[in-house]
Amino acid sequence: MAEQKTAQQQAREQFKVAENTFQNAANMWNDALSATTEWTFDAAERGLHYNQQFVGQAERAMATYRGLYQDGLKAWQGYVQSINNIFSRTL
Repeated sequence: MAEQKTAQQQAREQFKVAENTFQNAANMWNDALSATTEWTFDAAERGLHYNQQFVGQAERAMATYRGLYQDGLKAWQGYVQSINNIFSRTL
């Protein structure tokens, strides 16, 4: 004779299936959240690193430009001074 399940046994089995399904879904979402959080922090860290590199390169470029500008300014000042000296001797 086939074993007959009571309504209580059937309910327990259905709740167990639902519990396992929910647990699997919760684990999946937990894993997805962990991976997403790790990726987000990784991306932010890379962004900060690239930004620091960019700022360093920009500062070096500005220092080079400043040096070139100051050298050019000194050259023009020397040129103007030489022209002034020539005019002052001729007058």
